[in-house]
Amino acid sequence: MNRPTGPVPLRRTLERLLAGLGAPDIDSTTLVVERWPEVVGEELAAHVRAVAVRGSELVVGVDDPAWASQVAWLEARLLERLDALVGPGTITAVKVRVEPRNRP
Repeated sequence: MNRPTGPVPLRRTLERLLAGLGAPDIDSTTLVVERWPEVVGEELAAHVRAVAVRGSELVVGVDDPAWASQVAWLEARLLERLDALVGPGTITAVKVRVEPRNRP
């Protein structure tokens, strides 16, 4: 394996790391987070947010357990929309975790 003799751009290093973990590239991950309201709709986006991509799994945070059920019910449709956004098979599952927001 040829090792670089000088500085390596951080982005290239991160891309290699993500590829080694089986995760989507940086652009796909960023696209999912930035366009999340378009994927799920404004109402759902107010309660469900894209948190991370781990391998081919999208982790979303919900502010109430009821929304976790809603996401589970909509998972197939969400995966179709994500396929259209970042390419087929990039995201293959949605994992939900409840993260209550601090209320004033």
